[in-house]
Amino acid sequence: MVDYSAFDPKTKKQVRRHKTFKTKREAQRWWEENAQGVRAKTHVPDSESITVQAMAGRWIEAVTQGRGERGPAEASTLRQYNYHADTYIISRLGQVKLCDLTKADIVDFKTHLLEEISRPLARKVLVSLKGLLNEAVAQNKVAVNVAAGISIGIDKRSQSKVTIPTVADVRILLAKLDELATQDNKQHAKAWRRYRAFIATAIHTGMRASELRGLPWTAVDFDGGKIHVRQRADENGTVAEVTKSEAGYRSIPVPASLIQMLREWKLEAGGHALVFATSSGEPLSLANIYNRAWKPVQLAAGLTAVVKGDNGKPKRDDEGRPVLEPLYNFHLLRHFHASMLIADGANPKEVQAEMGHSSIQITYDLYGHLFTDEESDKRRRERSERLAEQLG
Repeated sequence: MVDYSAFDPKTKKQVRRHKTFKTKREAQRWWEENAQGVRAKTHVPDSESITVQAMAGRWIEAVTQGRGERGPAEASTLRQYNYHADTYIISRLGQVKLCDLTKADIVDFKTHLLEEISRPLARKVLVSLKGLLNEAVAQNKVAVNVAAGISIGIDKRSQSKVTIPTVADVRILLAKLDELATQDNKQHAKAWRRYRAFIATAIHTGMRASELRGLPWTAVDFDGGKIHVRQRADENGTVAEVTKSEAGYRSIPVPASLIQMLREWKLEAGGHALVFATSSGEPLSLANIYNRAWKPVQLAAGLTAVVKGDNGKPKRDDEGRPVLEPLYNFHLLRHFHASMLIADGANPKEVQAEMGHSSIQITYDLYGHLFTDEESDKRRRERSERLAEQLG
C-alpha cells in the first residue's frame, strides 16, 4: 500500500489517500512516477481519473479545435490520429485509467506495436499516444506523461536515402509540359497550361502540394520575383492562413521564366483568388492533379517504371504489355529543388529557410548526405598526409 497525503482541489486541503498494489515493486514504481505530481498538487486521485479511451476523445476534440498556439489540425492529421486511436491505442489501453497507466504499460505497448506492425507506423502510433497523454497533463487529468521517455528509434540499416529526380528527367518533364500546353486542341492546351504552371512552380520553389493548392495570386510578387507562402489547402480543399509550422511562412525567389509563365496563366485563369483553381474557384484536388496531370505527363514523357506483382514479375495488361506507372511521386519535386540548392552551394540554414523546415535537424536528416565542404575535404586530406609522415 502507498499511503500518502495529497492536495484536494475541491476542498483546497490536504487529504489522506492510499492505493494498493499486488506487489511492493509495483507500489514503489507507482510512487516514483507520481510523487512529483503529489508534491506539485497536480496529482489526480483514482476516483476522479478517466480511462485512456475517454481521454482519446478529449484529445481528438482538442486537436480539432486547436491547442495553445497551434491552430486546428488538418483533415489528414485528424484522420491519422483517429486511425491510431481507434485501431491501436484504444484496443490495447482503452479501459486502463490514466492514474493506473505506468511506464511498464507503455513499454509493453511499444513491444506489441513492433511485433504487429511496421517500425515506421509503430513510431507514429507511439507519438500519437504521447500527444494524447500530453493533452491529459494539460487538462489536469494526470500529473505526468509516463510515455515521455519512451521512443522508437529509426532503423538506419533499413532506412533508404531520398530518391531525387535527375536534372535530365526534369528537363524531359518540362519539355513534355511545353508540348502539351501548346497542342492544337485548345481546350486541352489550356488545361495543360494550368498544370504546366503548377508543376513548374513546384520545381522552382520546392513548395508542398498543399501550399501550391492554396496559393493566392496576392502571394505572387511579379515585380519582386518572389512567391510568399502564407496559406495552404488541406485534402478537403479547406484553405487556411497557416502552414505546417511557423518556419513554413517564407518568401521564395523565383526565376524570371516562371514569373512570365504565371503572368501568362493569370490572363486566362478566370479571375479566381487562387493561382491554381478549378473552374469554380476551388483548390485543385490531389486526385485530379495526379490522375489528370502528374501521371499522364510522366507516361507521355517515358518517365515510367514497370509494375511488379507479388511474385516479383512484371504485371501485364490484357494485350500482354507490361503495366507501367509513373517513375516519381509528386513530393519528389520538393527534394529535387532542395538538391539543386545544395548543388549550387546553399548552406544548410539557407536550405532550411527556403524549404520551410521547422528545424535544421530535419534538413540534415533529409539532405545531409548531399552537403559537401571542399575546404574541409582538403584539410582532411592534408591531415592524413601529415599523420602518415609522422609514421615514417
